[in-house]
Amino acid sequence: MRAPARSVDGVPEVCDPFDPHDWLTQRAAAQVLHEDLGIHPETARRLLVAGVLGRPRRTSLAAFHHRDAVDAFVARCREQAPLPVPDRNLVVVRVGNARVAYGATEQHQLDRLADGWRMSPTWRALCRGVVEAGLPPVGLLVTLSGVVVAGADIAGAEWAGAEVEGADHRTLSPLLTRFDLRAPGEWYDDWRGRLLPTGAGGAALRFWALGTRPPWERTTRNRAPWRPVLG
Repeated sequence: MRAPARSVDGVPEVCDPFDPHDWLTQRAAAQVLHEDLGIHPETARRLLVAGVLGRPRRTSLAAFHHRDAVDAFVARCREQAPLPVPDRNLVVVRVGNARVAYGATEQHQLDRLADGWRMSPTWRALCRGVVEAGLPPVGLLVTLSGVVVAGADIAGAEWAGAEVEGADHRTLSPLLTRFDLRAPGEWYDDWRGRLLPTGAGGAALRFWALGTRPPWERTTRNRAPWRPVLG
């Protein structure tokens, strides 16, 4: 009899005895994601390696993913409602597997995501300005291969060299930014675990200003002149 599945962020984590009929190799699981959701096979592989679809079962020959976990992820992506209209400015970032620690405490995860971003002084000032004005803080959406895997409220954004003795803009990029991150508010519930049509390539950090197109829909042709909106 199959043991009950535990759920991690809506994806079942199955702990039943190994039955090869219930498991897919990483390549086969990636192919399912490609055929059912249109995810590029390499992008699907990164999702699987990162553990977004649950912890794989590894053998000396291959890594296996449970069919239930793959099917649940496909069903959740197919059933997700249209993207919500943001109620605040958002920063959408793209990370690799090493930047997200599944199972880590929330604060540890926020600390891992705070450093190493490139943002202009104008955007940093906006991140600080909305907080100082008592408006909703800028939200951070962290995506891995297009899936939102973490979120945070940006309570502050400073040049990373401000805390480095002797640093100036000649020795440290003026764009290098450190965020002061806090646990996200209720706004994040609408974004948790969503598959975003982010596209491939491009900057690792994109600002989604309130009232503008999503970053993945913007091109040099349709990009309208932008005026800051605090909230």
